[in-house]
Amino acid sequence: MKQFFAFLALAVVSLLLAQMSYSFDFGGLLEDLAKPKPQAPPERQRASPQEQPAEQDSGGLLGLGETLGIFDKKTSRILKKSVGAVQSFQPIGLKEEKTIGGSLALEVLNRFGGMYKNPALQNYVTLVGQSLAEVSDRPEIDYHFAILNTDNPNAFATPGGYVFLSVGLLRLLKNEAQLAGVLGHEVAHITQKHALQTLRRSKMLSGVSGLTMAALDKDEGLFDQVINEVSNILFTNGLDKDLEFEADKFGMEYAYRMGYHPAGLSEFIQTLEQSTSSETSIFFSTHPSPADRFQELSKILPQYKGVGLYPTLAKRYQSRIKGQL
Repeated sequence: MKQFFAFLALAVVSLLLAQMSYSFDFGGLLEDLAKPKPQAPPERQRASPQEQPAEQDSGGLLGLGETLGIFDKKTSRILKKSVGAVQSFQPIGLKEEKTIGGSLALEVLNRFGGMYKNPALQNYVTLVGQSLAEVSDRPEIDYHFAILNTDNPNAFATPGGYVFLSVGLLRLLKNEAQLAGVLGHEVAHITQKHALQTLRRSKMLSGVSGLTMAALDKDEGLFDQVINEVSNILFTNGLDKDLEFEADKFGMEYAYRMGYHPAGLSEFIQTLEQSTSSETSIFFSTHPSPADRFQELSKILPQYKGVGLYPTLAKRYQSRIKGQL
């Protein structure tokens, strides 16, 4: 039954590709992102002592420890402040995620040749990418896909739903299943919030209680620090190798859910290892070695049973990119 629905989903994609009426103005979106951020509203006047709620006792073990005399009052105050600091750093919300990711999307375009102006190819990549996003673990957010005008094989994802593939990478792909695997890997970085996870562990945020829109608007220096930190994560230091392995795992899974042969990503990684053009690629330098990635995926692939009939769609991919690159 699962196989039937996967083939049905892929058939729908095929029908849409045949019509090819889908379009998306990524440039218009980025123009909106480039506009100055609205100024934060004036800070509300501090409430008078009568209006401020009384400080709540922490209760639990800290309160019990103070009552029983295990902690003196000074120690108890220090511990309460520490607990409060940990609790106050809330998960980064979607608005903040999209603001950070949108600014980084502009940086990706500035660093890597801008957009490749080919509407037909853009529509094709977008349709495959959107189909994968629909079967991902975060289908509710808006995803945006763009092709970078650079010969180096690169791929990036920034928080909030922005995915980029380069012309050079598209040239290395041999079929649509490989395209789905690569796009799935990048979508997985977004669904699993890998960049944000890494940002939250950063020393740069050690004194920051939370990344809210109010905080980012109020302190432009903080916003710039955040962008620089995530930029270093994506373009210089790379993510932790375990996060990259996780993105590979989910990328394979998303492609499989859409009805593609799950081996597409691992086959592409083999191609990447053999490619001389990958030596200058950030996609290569900020990821674990292709050999290690292939080895990890090889452990997972046998879990997918009965995929012999799942297509790779090599002819369709070649027909779509022919004369477009």
